[in-house]
Amino acid sequence: MRERGGGCLTALLVALSLAVVAIGGGALYLVMTEQGPFSREAVGSGAAQPLEPKTFSEYDWDELAQVADKIAEAESDEEAQRVASQWGIEVGDVRALPLADGRQATLTVVGIRCDERSDGEGLAGLTLMTSPIALRAMGDSAAGEGTWETSSLRRWLASDGADLLPEGLAERVVSVRKTSSSMSVTGDETTLVTTDDALWLFSVSEVCGQVDLFVREYGDDVRARTFYVDYTRYDQALSSEGEQYPLFAREGVSVVSDPSGMLELTYGGAPTSWWYRSAQPAPSDESGYMFYQVMESGYPTTVAPAGQESGVVVGLCL
Repeated sequence: MRERGGGCLTALLVALSLAVVAIGGGALYLVMTEQGPFSREAVGSGAAQPLEPKTFSEYDWDELAQVADKIAEAESDEEAQRVASQWGIEVGDVRALPLADGRQATLTVVGIRCDERSDGEGLAGLTLMTSPIALRAMGDSAAGEGTWETSSLRRWLASDGADLLPEGLAERVVSVRKTSSSMSVTGDETTLVTTDDALWLFSVSEVCGQVDLFVREYGDDVRARTFYVDYTRYDQALSSEGEQYPLFAREGVSVVSDPSGMLELTYGGAPTSWWYRSAQPAPSDESGYMFYQVMESGYPTTVAPAGQESGVVVGLCL
């Protein structure tokens, strides 16, 4: 004889079993369709947040790289400027740049959509300039390091120098094409060399615009029976190393003037000279290889032996 209520209990158990099966099936469907709280987007600290406009200093490195990509996609310089402004970035913006050795540098926007990418995919969105990240020699004259291409400083920037950048930035830097000039010791030939660099030094023309250093000193008359005959070709060679970036043009920087004092930089709290990648045309046998640099006072142009230590001000693109 069956106990009373047995049928009801059985029915209840069946209903509960069906409910469990339904819930389990629903959960499995959500996981398989990448929805719900256990999807790839939801696991961890939460789903990825959409990119929103911020100030230059508020973006993390991944976000800044995304903004740079949006700027790079513009079809004209004017549109690129508008896109940059929409995302809160302007030429002249500055942010802190913590280095791996514990020092603090700065990072400044010097150009928007200016540099040709090495991969042929158009122009990089942003060109940035650090304050000095180290004191280094440009190269070793005895080893023939008389150009940016052959310099030990270029090799250092591609290795240990890159390691100084904060985590997350170095891997997002875009390699770009840089032009440098070189001449034979006798000054007979000018050669333009293009290198692909992720981290690089600025040239005299990229900072100061049109170069007329030799004409200023020697005039533009051809002089017979002298070592220098046509001085204009030296200025032409230096002027061929890239166009002046918008920030320096806006601030009125030239080979003999820095009205706002923006080139006066420090390292470790002390004023320092800093290198350009531009080699002095036709170095003499007596002085060895010489490179241009900004003086400790901030004066835009002087020359120094390649083996001398000076500030390393880095250019990089996103």
